[in-house]
Amino acid sequence: MDTAGATPQVGDGLKPGREMAIYYALVALYFFAFGLQMVIFPSLVTFTLHEDARRVAQAQMALSGPMFALLLFGGLFSERVRPASALFGLQLAFALPPLAVALAATMGAVTYPMLIAYGVVMGSLAAFMLPARDAALNGVVGREIDRGGKVVLARAAATATAVQLGAQIAGLLSGAQAGLNPAPFLALQGGAIAVGAVLALQLRAPKPEVEEHTIADAFRGMGDGLKYCFRDPTMGPMLATAAYIGVFIIGSFQVLFPLMVRDVYGGDAEEVGQLLAIFFSASFVSAVAVGALPPIRWPGKALLMSHLLAATILASFAIEKPLWAFMVSVAVWGLGAGVTMSTSRTIVQAGAAPAYLGRVLAVYSMGFMGGAPIGAWLIGQAIHYMGPARAALIPATGLAIAAIALAVLSPIWKMERSI
Repeated sequence: MDTAGATPQVGDGLKPGREMAIYYALVALYFFAFGLQMVIFPSLVTFTLHEDARRVAQAQMALSGPMFALLLFGGLFSERVRPASALFGLQLAFALPPLAVALAATMGAVTYPMLIAYGVVMGSLAAFMLPARDAALNGVVGREIDRGGKVVLARAAATATAVQLGAQIAGLLSGAQAGLNPAPFLALQGGAIAVGAVLALQLRAPKPEVEEHTIADAFRGMGDGLKYCFRDPTMGPMLATAAYIGVFIIGSFQVLFPLMVRDVYGGDAEEVGQLLAIFFSASFVSAVAVGALPPIRWPGKALLMSHLLAATILASFAIEKPLWAFMVSVAVWGLGAGVTMSTSRTIVQAGAAPAYLGRVLAVYSMGFMGGAPIGAWLIGQAIHYMGPARAALIPATGLAIAAIALAVLSPIWKMERSI
């Protein structure tokens, strides 16, 4: 429907586009902080404490494990709270752990148990915060249309992905400068999240009306969400992709990258930050291209082909090469990953029934987070026995087999755009 001449129907005094801009800023601040964490947290474990592969893996599992355990509760929570107040409180709490570790770092008192505790707390809070923020996008788009703005959900999702990647790159590059003095950057991480908490108060969504109020009702709602996700012909295959990406790709990021930099190339936190920034810069370029071009007609094909590209690049890590060639291969991988991010988010965001959106987003994220600790453990064990270069063959093989199996056994390869 053409909304160019529509009269705004949302009586909140906001001009068209303003709440959308607030939402993008909220995404940007979170992922700037997340980019900082992606460099600083593994660097503290790997370079400051000099832990081995298995201990690095255990630390990363402390981050992702609680998210997996609590994300479904977070999805149900997101369908029952007003986004503004919920995100305000959660983000304030989310800002405290990095500030505490910053204080410990200034005193030279960072310990391995402290970082494990940091991971558990941050992962637990993120399990509630991420579904609440992601589920809010549909409401923001709807209110912008009512105000007379021209907003399309698929384009908004692609733009949010581009904002996410751009902010994450900025955080990665900033974190790469931390070196032996991470305290100011940890403080910056906490400060960015705190600013986001204030911005969250500007979201205009009302508190949803729900009939269920008891704990039994809540568990019944989670069960209904799981049944919907696994039975839906679109959501089921997408959950499978999330699960194997968590195992074979996120595990590689969390454990393989810092240990390859340290043990194969003799680098430090700066090289880890540069490597991750290269990957996400390439992802940003391709995500922007996907958002600017006409929608992909066969998103399932694009998704699975990008996974096969990632498997090929991972396998190439086992071949000895100079650092510059390693970084070029990571950049190629990043170009494919941008297609994955944009396509998968659009399919899930637009394909889910509105009544189940929060739970679908939570279960989808559970696939990543449930696979991540498994992948971190698997890669940690493989590196311990094989070394980081040859260990890359493990996730490469698993990713290729999973993508081919999904293409053969599910309708995702023939999935045609319907959004």
